[in-house]
Amino acid sequence: MGRIRRILCALLILPLSCESEEHPETVQTTIILELPSTRSADPDQYRISDYNLWIFHPNGTLEERRYVSPRELASLGGEAKYRTKLLKGIPYRIYACANLGYELRIDDEAGLKAYRYHLAYPDEYSTGLPMASVLEKACVENEGETLGLALERLLAKVELSIDRSALDADVSFTVREVSVGGCPSSVTPFSPSKAEHSGQVFNNGFIKNGMQTSPLNREVQVGKSESICVYLLENLQGDLLENVVSDQGKVFSDSRLAEICSYIRIKAEYSSPDYRTKPGEYLVYRFYLGEDRNNFDVRRNTHYTVSIRPEGDGLNEDSWRVDKSGIEPQTRFELHPAAFNTCTSSEDFHIWCDIAPSWTPVEIEPLAYDDDIRVEELYDYQIDPDGHGLVIHPHKGGTAMVYIKAGHPVNRDTLAMLVVDP
Repeated sequence: MGRIRRILCALLILPLSCESEEHPETVQTTIILELPSTRSADPDQYRISDYNLWIFHPNGTLEERRYVSPRELASLGGEAKYRTKLLKGIPYRIYACANLGYELRIDDEAGLKAYRYHLAYPDEYSTGLPMASVLEKACVENEGETLGLALERLLAKVELSIDRSALDADVSFTVREVSVGGCPSSVTPFSPSKAEHSGQVFNNGFIKNGMQTSPLNREVQVGKSESICVYLLENLQGDLLENVVSDQGKVFSDSRLAEICSYIRIKAEYSSPDYRTKPGEYLVYRFYLGEDRNNFDVRRNTHYTVSIRPEGDGLNEDSWRVDKSGIEPQTRFELHPAAFNTCTSSEDFHIWCDIAPSWTPVEIEPLAYDDDIRVEELYDYQIDPDGHGLVIHPHKGGTAMVYIKAGHPVNRDTLAMLVVDP
């Protein structure tokens, strides 16, 4: 009985195929980490400071795991080339990630796909942009062959410009800060990634301010500015709205979704005849990113180009997208041409106030200086179309008076005198 059991055990451990008995030949191979072909202006997209590499057999067995540190990479002249021996004709799967800054001690593919890489702060790119790649069916046949892994940046690049061509001529819109809201703080390098909850986004995302935003205030052609770039990790939220027909409709009533979807925030100093930004505050523009108005995907290794085009006075939308809490009415009350004026009875005379904001309620009361003379005996008048002044048509010599009162938010009044035929 014992002999029979030993025979059965021996049968169980026999090779399942003849292929394993052939002892495939190993060949010297060089694995090259290839940088993305598209350029990005701000962080050094060509820099590789360190990398992790995994080689898996088609059956899922880890054949080799390697971490090349910054010091070791520097000793190799900075070239991300790893030389190893692979079995000839075997379709390996090779995983690689660069610029994580540490050795990633994971020995199985499921662990790699589930792994989430965290940034300490939104622009943590001093050692290079985090990148990753998977090469399927990495098969070599000849000695000295090379395998190229095309790395992908784990971030998206958003190139932003301002088109002021549709703004009214008397409107000033000066950008002082651009930032990313709903900016993911982590990413899954080897699987599609998104922020799952508010704990996976930065309170304050990638930001540019001060002189960094000056290109947005310089023109390259009439009304159109230069551009700047901001960066954020992949955030594939998908289609979350339906049948949105305008940019104004791309907003959420669900606060949870509003927190985890990525958007651009622009803070600008603003001035128009009617409004201006309060000291230390800004006019704020916001807009969500995505493939279209219903979609909120931000894909890794993708270059998005966005042009912001405010129209009219730049304040024609009252919503989360355009936050006007940082502006106040531009108050002005200036009498023209003066408080005391003279003219002849043969000429018309114009008295008016320069009042801002333009929608301020204004009262105008024509008067005569002498109580015993009625206004219509002394002059006729015509109120200006904007209601801020009047044209006097004298009939004879005398003294005309005009009382002008501006309501809220100006809350000022004045009295103008016109002596006819002095």
